Amino acid sequence: MRKKTTEMMWVAALLVASNAAAQTPMDLAACLAAAERNSPRLRIADNAVRTASLTRSELGTTALPQVQTQVDAIYLPVPPRYGYDPAITDGGEVRGVFSVRQSLYDSGVRTLKMDQADADVERVGHERKQASLDLTLAVTQAFYDALRSREEAALQAESVDELEAYRALVDRLYRAGSASATDLLKTDLQASTARVALGRAVEAEHGATIALEELIGLPPDTTLALRGSLADTSSVLDTTAQPPFDPDATVDMTIAGLLVSRSLLDEGIARHERLPDISLFADAGYLTSGDNLRLPSSERLNGLGYEVGIGIQFPILNWGATGYRAEQREAATDDLRNRKELLRRSIVADALRLHLELTGARRRLHVLDENLVKARDNFVLTKSRYAAGASLALEVFAAEQAMIDARSALIDARADIRVIGAKLERLNAH
Repeated sequence: MRKKTTEMMWVAALLVASNAAAQTPMDLAACLAAAERNSPRLRIADNAVRTASLTRSELGTTALPQVQTQVDAIYLPVPPRYGYDPAITDGGEVRGVFSVRQSLYDSGVRTLKMDQADADVERVGHERKQASLDLTLAVTQAFYDALRSREEAALQAESVDELEAYRALVDRLYRAGSASATDLLKTDLQASTARVALGRAVEAEHGATIALEELIGLPPDTTLALRGSLADTSSVLDTTAQPPFDPDATVDMTIAGLLVSRSLLDEGIARHERLPDISLFADAGYLTSGDNLRLPSSERLNGLGYEVGIGIQFPILNWGATGYRAEQREAATDDLRNRKELLRRSIVADALRLHLELTGARRRLHVLDENLVKARDNFVLTKSRYAAGASLALEVFAAEQAMIDARSALIDARADIRVIGAKLERLNAH
């Protein structure tokens, strides 16, 4: 008896410590808000959005005139001892100029790259939303898993209470000579087994809570109190509030489509390598030779000046490299199209499977509600019949276990409905 009391005190102390250490209870909305604030993955996604926007802005600057300055001072020895041909070198060179280069025609490559940059900005924006949706689903699943574990622990605690109360009844009947010592020993064994199950349920509850804390960014040694219940599943069962399922409008398919579009632009850039590149350039500043600087100041030429020119660059022969690159881009685009089709099939199959699971869970929920009522009535009736000497202790244990199983199955069904609803919402996110 002392050992049993010690075990019960240990379990009770564990539950009390859990409640005492808990902070303000958090519902699902609070958990999602905390996860949004503390998620490194979302910060990474935010940086990707910012980087894509900066890349597009950087590319836009290439359409503007490019201005730079250049300062050179070159010394060259004068023959006859050492030195290059003075007609070419002029004894060195001093130069300080500002130069401007403006592209007049780049065969449309810049436009294609700008379209790519726009697609990248849009894509990473959708990927940011995708990361947020994935985090929401993960937190939602962890939250309902924690609620499931909490209700399982409460259920096992009630089972211990039921068996303790039944043990007291058996003890009274035993003292009155209406029950056998065997019944008393069987009841002690059943109650001890229930206490072990309670300890495991409490451990599972703490494990599920730690997993949730990790997702929302709380220290894993913090005992989190949750506010919520699995009982209300009406919002999940009401499918009229959900938008019509359109796999091509989902976030995942949108991202896949943008990847295909970007790859098509890659093909265009590769093909445009065959076209010319025309640019206008000009510079102004000071340019003179070493020989001019050696002359007396009265005889020196003025080195201030400017020049204007136009440059045309186009490939003549690169041994088919441009064609090879274009074919590589075409193959990459075809791969992305095939991956998009595989993704679409997967989304459609997942949606059908989840709808079937939700339909099955609804049917189970209705049956399990009825089963629980019957199991409770059966347990009360069997216990009363035992007190009157009309049933065996094993029948009471079986009835109690049937009631626990019915309640556990009902908890599982409610949690399954919640999780399936979250998965459908994630899958159908536009």
